[in-house]
Amino acid sequence: MSKQMYIRGSNYGGEMTIGTVTPEFVEYWQPIVEEEGDSRLVEHLMALESWDGTPEEEDGFDKDSPAIYPEDEEWNAWHDCDDIHHDSSSNGTELMAFPMTVGEHGQPEYEWEEAIELEPHQLYGREMYTQDTRVDDHEDDDSVPVLVFYSSEKGDFGGWTIDLKDDEEFDPKKVAISIVETDQGEMIERLFYDKKEYDCEYDWCDSRGKGYYAGVAWFNKRYEDPHLNEGDEYWDDSWEDYEASLEDE
Repeated sequence: MSKQMYIRGSNYGGEMTIGTVTPEFVEYWQPIVEEEGDSRLVEHLMALESWDGTPEEEDGFDKDSPAIYPEDEEWNAWHDCDDIHHDSSSNGTELMAFPMTVGEHGQPEYEWEEAIELEPHQLYGREMYTQDTRVDDHEDDDSVPVLVFYSSEKGDFGGWTIDLKDDEEFDPKKVAISIVETDQGEMIERLFYDKKEYDCEYDWCDSRGKGYYAGVAWFNKRYEDPHLNEGDEYWDDSWEDYEASLEDE
């Protein structure tokens, strides 16, 4: 026999992408965003997604804007500009756990009044910050021009189902996460319980948009942090830090 716990974040979050664009696009829009905010850039990007293929007729289209991609590449939508990063998650790193059952259609069912608030151990983090200017002080620097786009939303951003034995109690201290740190805040990328990784389940996600935020900048791939996996450098060190944190509590 087994029982299940469901772990999820808050009702606020969103979808964020970082993707490579042309230098000319960054050079044109960067001073505009710095001086006026991002509304004109967002409106231009929305106009480019014109359903009938005539963005120049849409409100907000900027005829002076350089192309986002080189001539041999076709722009589709902001969420496809994601060759560097793409994630959807709730805001921050605090979580909630609930005793759960499975509904008629396979959806997780739980009661809000049974929530257990969690501040999980951070196993490791990946920095994905951008810079205002191209960085080329070191021979290994690899700065690329990027568009950073964030769709702020409210709703359900998925969760993790943890299987427990019938006689096993859920232990919040056994929850560990990895995060990505971005210009738009921190997002959870991976979740572990009792050193086992669980996949985030998105089947029952449901959210509504609260606003769009966009910016252009430079991203130095020299400092891009990789995902850690068993056998990688620092993997064992990360779990040793986790064990030490349990001893300190």
